[in-house]
Amino acid sequence: MITGVGSGLGQALVRAFLEQGCIVIGIARRQASLDETTSPRADKFFGHVADVTDFAAIRAVVDASVARHGHIDIVFNNAAVYPRINFIQETPADFARGIDVNVNGVANVCKAVLPAMLATGRGRIFNVGSFADIAPIADSAVYSASKGALRALTKAIAADLRELDAEIEVHEWIPGHLNTRMSGYTGLEPAVAAAWGVQLAAMEQARTPNCIFENDREWLPPKGLKQRILDRLRALVGMRS
Repeated sequence: MITGVGSGLGQALVRAFLEQGCIVIGIARRQASLDETTSPRADKFFGHVADVTDFAAIRAVVDASVARHGHIDIVFNNAAVYPRINFIQETPADFARGIDVNVNGVANVCKAVLPAMLATGRGRIFNVGSFADIAPIADSAVYSASKGALRALTKAIAADLRELDAEIEVHEWIPGHLNTRMSGYTGLEPAVAAAWGVQLAAMEQARTPNCIFENDREWLPPKGLKQRILDRLRALVGMRS
């Protein structure tokens, strides 16, 4: 299941997974956008018009998909908005809409799909994130804030799943700066990132049930001074032994 399939990365992910023979459930907010995601594999691609901010609509898509296919194994929460506007000029309603799509939309999809994954005992969720919250640029207040919240949400969902002893992985995936409408058509071609997405979805097992992936590999945060000293001491002890 992939959200935001009407263009950009979502569209590229659909094509990449179809090429692997997967059944793909695509979600877009408008029929016109969904129509742009054409596929020669009509027997493998099932498109749905739904707004990720509408939980009832998303749950209906999930329920229909599980009834048809029996299970949902992989989810890519890709739908997002990036209103390029200065925070001072941005209306409260526009800011709220950005949070609603980029954070609440991800939560809605996770809430809708997790019961089905828990029923089968397996599943992987990839929430498409960004490092925009670490070093925000101008005209990116709601996008940067929402991506920071998405990182926390992803970790929190994974923590709750650990409490349930569920073998379901929930990761943040940062594919980088892509050549899409959102980035002003600069950056890496979405098809390259989509190939990484297929690779991550097919991996046997992640190092932990909750990783941050950058491009096609796990991203490890920089170590602090204390950790670097401990690592150095362990290395010295190992050399002496």
